[in-house]
Amino acid sequence: MAQPSSSADPAAPPLRPAASLILISRNPHLRVLWVHRAEANPFLGGFHSFPGGRMSREDGPTEGEEAMELAMLRCAVRETFEETGIFVGVTGPVPPIEAQRLLREQVLNGHAEFWPSIERLGLSLDRSVFRMAGRWITPPFSRMRFDTMFFLAELADAADPDVWPGELQAGEWIEPDRALKFWEEDKVTLAMPTLHAIQVIAEGDGARDLAERLRGVPEANGVASRHVTVRPGIVMVPLRTETLLPATHTNAVVVGDREVAIIDPGTAVAADLAPLYEVVDAAIAGGGMVKAILLTHRHKDHLLGADTVRERYGAPVWGDASISDRVKLDRELREGDFLELAGPHPRRLTAHATPGHSRSHFAFLEERSRTLMAGDLVSTLGTVVINPPDGNMRDYLRSVERVRELSATALLPGHGPPSRGVDHLLEALL
Repeated sequence: MAQPSSSADPAAPPLRPAASLILISRNPHLRVLWVHRAEANPFLGGFHSFPGGRMSREDGPTEGEEAMELAMLRCAVRETFEETGIFVGVTGPVPPIEAQRLLREQVLNGHAEFWPSIERLGLSLDRSVFRMAGRWITPPFSRMRFDTMFFLAELADAADPDVWPGELQAGEWIEPDRALKFWEEDKVTLAMPTLHAIQVIAEGDGARDLAERLRGVPEANGVASRHVTVRPGIVMVPLRTETLLPATHTNAVVVGDREVAIIDPGTAVAADLAPLYEVVDAAIAGGGMVKAILLTHRHKDHLLGADTVRERYGAPVWGDASISDRVKLDRELREGDFLELAGPHPRRLTAHATPGHSRSHFAFLEERSRTLMAGDLVSTLGTVVINPPDGNMRDYLRSVERVRELSATALLPGHGPPSRGVDHLLEALL
């Protein structure tokens, strides 16, 4: 039998230049500034991250490497002021707080530009305050992908952030160890660059320069990550699949960090399964096992790799009974079936029948973290297709209502980036 070959991706959307600022202070002790993204935000809603955003024309020309880095630094400084009200790395007579707030209001309302206004005030950028701390590329789960430069700066005096509701809902200075504890306890969700940076900062002062250590992984040097650690022991792996546009990838999910479940391996192409194997092999290293392969529904972009992955790990395949004409099932799923996964972060998955997109559809709730693996019940890329006779809109709306009652605090869709804005996503479907 011929081996399946990797399907060609349609033209990928261009990467959008963006910048972010990692601010630390050691007064009175080591802290880092993070912000809480609004849950209604379409990109990583509800996640914690560092201040930052997309480049604007006023940030400067981008022709050439040096010009691009300067423009990105100006972008990071501008965005930090817009989002938190904190001036960083500017020299000259800094205006009083009320004047700063007025300038910020004018900039956010589009009545003024930041850099021309700064120059009129006699202020200028001091580049010596900043260190280049990495360049991260958004994984291929999203149409909205960014090429983001990160910069590091240390403040002698940590001004309190003044977050105005909008794209963000809060901001604070926090000890890195405390931030990691919140993440370990499933209380916050961190974007990958944020998680990496806080872990590095929490290590304290080492032999190497902090900015150098922040750049110490391939992903911090422009190599797009092939997976997203959403929570401890919950990793989303976008796999290139034969799916419907605008999606080009299907999100497989690996749950557990010794005993593991794999959800929706949607390709049988060896090269496209490689990032999934990398995550699974790391999770079960040292005596772990794959306890089950779970399928959300019968569509091929969610199950084509089931046999291949079963053969590799010797794990049973679970799915709705109607899937058996497409893949051999070792167990037929029923409402309320659950799977316990032992490990450093114990997890428990419960199956919930959610027909509508397909009558075979199940979603899986990780009960301890309230993380919902939604399959094609929800897409953060666009509208979910309801195609009769397998699809039924009335069933779909009932399933959305049922899932709202689960009180999930994070949602991993079959296609698109994850989100903590579960209520906003589900309300928009009704």
